Amino acid sequence: MRPLKTDELQLITFLLRKAPSYLHLLNNLEGSLVEEMQDGGMGSLKFLSGNKFRIMKLEISRIDTLKDADSVPLSITLNLGTDDELYELDIFKRDFSSLIKFPQHPY
Repeated sequence: MRPLKTDELQLITFLLRKAPSYLHLLNNLEGSLVEEMQDGGMGSLKFLSGNKFRIMKLEISRIDTLKDADSVPLSITLNLGTDDELYELDIFKRDFSSLIKFPQHPY
């Protein structure tokens, strides 16, 4: 369990700004605690919550235009949980290899 790193915070902020209905989630973003997911080193994060029984509810934002340092395309989604709080930042590297460098927000 740890707070968000600066580059993670910037990418999640970018994704939330692409989803105007969920901008209110920016209010508590800096105080969020996350765990790195066991995803083969792709860099996905799970947001921690006091609600142990929550599951993913829906994808609220997505970006498919970023690439890793080796030019392999990434699929990045920000997902909401059944408690209407951030559930996970899911990063998928299209060749299933480990992430070399955490993706930078594109602005």
